[in-house]
Amino acid sequence: MLKNSRLVGLLRIPGFLPLAGATLMLGVAMSFTAPYLSLFGVERAGMTPLRLGVFMTAIAASGVIASTAAGRWSDATGKHRPLLLASLCAATLGYLCLCIVRDYRLLLAVGIAFIGAGGCALSLVFSFSRAALPAADDAERTFASATLRTILSAAWVFGPAVGALVLAATGFYGLFLFAAASFAACGTIVWRMREPRLDEHATQHLMTRPTAGEVAQELAEEAIAPYEGQPLTQAEVQPAVKQRVHVSAPDVSQSDIMRAVVALTLIGLAANATMIVLPLYIVHGLQGTRIDVSIMLGLGAFMEIPMMLALGAKASRLNKLHWLAACAVVHALYFVSMSAAPGVHALIPMQILNAFVVAVTSCLGMTYVQDLMPESPGRATALFFNSARLGSILSGVLSGLLVQALGYRGTFLFCAVLALCALVLFAVPGEVYPQMAHAARRYVKARRARRE
Repeated sequence: MLKNSRLVGLLRIPGFLPLAGATLMLGVAMSFTAPYLSLFGVERAGMTPLRLGVFMTAIAASGVIASTAAGRWSDATGKHRPLLLASLCAATLGYLCLCIVRDYRLLLAVGIAFIGAGGCALSLVFSFSRAALPAADDAERTFASATLRTILSAAWVFGPAVGALVLAATGFYGLFLFAAASFAACGTIVWRMREPRLDEHATQHLMTRPTAGEVAQELAEEAIAPYEGQPLTQAEVQPAVKQRVHVSAPDVSQSDIMRAVVALTLIGLAANATMIVLPLYIVHGLQGTRIDVSIMLGLGAFMEIPMMLALGAKASRLNKLHWLAACAVVHALYFVSMSAAPGVHALIPMQILNAFVVAVTSCLGMTYVQDLMPESPGRATALFFNSARLGSILSGVLSGLLVQALGYRGTFLFCAVLALCALVLFAVPGEVYPQMAHAARRYVKARRARRE
């Protein structure tokens, strides 16, 4: 009942419904194009696996650069809508170009200049929602953002299936034309919305956020509460306040943080390689259809939603490190099962495993890194997202090289090895690594001595 009342409250926020529609159209456009872009490269543009990898990497790198520049500019100026409109226009032009361009060099230029630049629309739509929605407080604003993310995920439930039907009926020309129309529709909705002026935005946050003095006073009152009624000097109060502020800070080292970031990068690398290789594996490796591709991706997205909701509700009570280690195990099992699949239908139940991996890393990965860096939440969040972006950049060329050298099944086995490496980083304590390195050096020296 409470959840329903909160949803009704969101519907009463001016601008929420149009923004929800824009988010849905953005999700539809992305779910139409992402699963079939690799098929387009191989079947229509005649790309080799290596050239396809370079193409996908160029798009990912362009998206990272565009997102970073757009985020800095919007934070500095407080204006989000102009950049969001520019990115949606770039995506629209990019997919219109894909309707007619087939030359590889021109496709690279289109991918870098338009499709990659349009990729930053995903992050900009959420920053725009935070600025544009006149929420009553931070809790309502956070709930609105979570609802928009759920709408985006829901688009992936039916988007790939509809995309497969459009592709079967009209070919890649109709598919990319429909995607361009979806990006344009999203841009039209955003264009009709207004962005609040800087003074309005500042007023919202001043009304809903406590001042630094109020926070300090509250912490001081909580710290000295056990000593109420007893005279305390300033020298006695300060350590109590410091203890109250830092009591929850975990005792971690820089190596613990880097191990977590590297492990999440490996998981992201394997997951992004799957997004590129899976459609090709189904259609060319197992002689499946594009409808089969849509079923795999749609089923995975459908399973992710309840898992994310359940993990999000219990995140504060879960041991995140143990869950991330279990996630790495499930990821390795998923890739081994994919490589051993006898046919397309055997892949369908395996998407539950992939949905579990996506749900755990999305819900618990970022909060785990933030727990390791409690005094630097901004830097922790940036590290988490940069690990995912680095994985997407590396996956393009790596997947092309692996498919060309090892085939589809060998590529999935290599991804399983990456997942096991992530498991080691999550499960083995940091102090064990010097001992392992020392034991490895002794083993190498002993082998050399025996040979001599």
